[in-house]
Parts: sequence; structure tokens; C-alpha cells
Amino acid sequence: MSRKVTVNLFEVSRTEGTQPLSATLDEFAALTLDQRLRTDVRLEHIDKHPPDTVLPFVVYLLNFAKAREIGPGKMAADHPVSDVGLSPDELFGEETAALYIPAKNWILVLNNHYGIGPSRMATYFNALDPGSDRHFFYTIAPKIDQSALEKMQAMPNFAEVEITANVGAFETGEMVGESVYEATSGVGAQRLSLKLCANEAHKKGHVLNLQNIRGFIDRVLARSDDVSVLKVKSADQAATDQDRVINLIEHKIKLRYSDSALQVFNHRYTLASKINLLRQSCRYWLDTLT
Repeated sequence: MSRKVTVNLFEVSRTEGTQPLSATLDEFAALTLDQRLRTDVRLEHIDKHPPDTVLPFVVYLLNFAKAREIGPGKMAADHPVSDVGLSPDELFGEETAALYIPAKNWILVLNNHYGIGPSRMATYFNALDPGSDRHFFYTIAPKIDQSALEKMQAMPNFAEVEITANVGAFETGEMVGESVYEATSGVGAQRLSLKLCANEAHKKGHVLNLQNIRGFIDRVLARSDDVSVLKVKSADQAATDQDRVINLIEHKIKLRYSDSALQVFNHRYTLASKINLLRQSCRYWLDTLT
């Protein structure tokens, strides 16, 4: 049975004073490979591609590499598993391919469980000039199905918010998240489930602070590669139970393909086939999303 690969769609935003991401990518492209390394991540491949018959915009073809100190061995049918044979200055490199479309502020990511996700990409982009006085602030958040967003935005108030995520996802720079992060990270916790409730069971009349909770939700969504549950419950008692609850993570826009859509050479998926799959996904979303 073939495995599945997933392409996820995200939106890029930046604060006032932060240069367009395309300018930052152009600057990264001018650096040598060793100059692009930020902790354990490097933007391995950057190709600015002109409009063509598939995608009528300038796009950036990206391939990230994440260093992985411990990895698999090699195995033959008639021999025990043995070392791959890395030299002392080499590590395993997990790759994550992405496609950035400046005209749409979209970034498409071909998911790799061992690679990097969108929040780590944003951190990487923000660190263009370590030690300099230039500071960038990009965020990358999942594009959510419009009907789910409209349903949430129509909620007059929230009675509950439930989140399950890695502890680091709560390090949002926003008061609610920072308090949770500080309370849990010091004890060595790795993952956390949090429910904020305005009402005691079977009681009515109280709601969560709408403005603060919306800010909290937006910040957590920007860390979506760490988040598996993000449910909001309306305080509207007249609505049905089904209409009152939305799990936003379940409504992330994504496409799934058989891994046979990717070509393999020397036991690695080829970059060309990964980029082709991203381009195919982008064309589909350009045709179907308004």
C-alpha cells in the first residue's frame, strides 16, 4: 500500500517595517551555503522562477535542510544493519521543499515529519543578519477553509477554547500564551492540553475576553506545526452543539497525494518531483480558492 504525502497551504505576513519576504530570499540567495546556516537549518536551494503557463506569477522554489545527528543505518537482505559511512564533519540532512508566491503571500510546504515546519521557516527568515541591527518579523500561519473562518468570526463570544500542542507553541509573545509557557516549560513538559472555560458546567452568562482570545488564537495558529487541536466553542446557547464548536486545525487547507507522485533517485525523493507537486498544488488552489 502506497504512503501519502501532504502539501499544506500557508499565508505569510510581516510587521510594518519588515521588508518583503522576496527581498529577504534574494539576500539569502546571494550568501554562500555556509553563510546560510542558522543553528541547525539551512536554506539549501533558492530559485526565483519567472511566470509560466502553469503559474502566472514569479515564484521562489525553496528547499530547506535540517541537520539530524542521529539517523538510520543501511540494510541489505543478507547483511546486518551497518553504518551509512558519514565522515566526522557530516550529519544527516532532512529536506523540506516549499514554494513561495509573493503575489499571493502564499507559501506551500511539502510536509516532512523530520524536517522543518512553517514556524521554524519564519524563525529562519527572521534571522537573515544575526548580530546586525536589522530585525525582521515574519509569521506563517495555515490558510483555513473560508467557511470555517466565517463560522468562527460569526460567533458573538467564546465560551471555551481548547488547545493541544507542544509547549513551545504557547511562546507567542502574547500575555495568555506567555503565562502558560512560563508555567510549564520549567518543569520539562513537552506537550500540553489547555482548556480555557468561561462557564462552569451547566451555567450560563459568562464569556471569554473576545479581543484577547482572538489574538491568542491567531498567534497559536502561526505555530500550527506544533498544534494538533485548536477548538473554539461559541457562547451562543441558541445554537446546536455541532454548530457551537469548530476545530480550526481540522479545516487547514491541504492536499494529499500518493508518494508515487514523487520520483526516487539514490533512495531520495528528487527535488524536481517535489517542486512539480508543489506547483501542481498551487495551480489547483489558484483555480479553486477565491
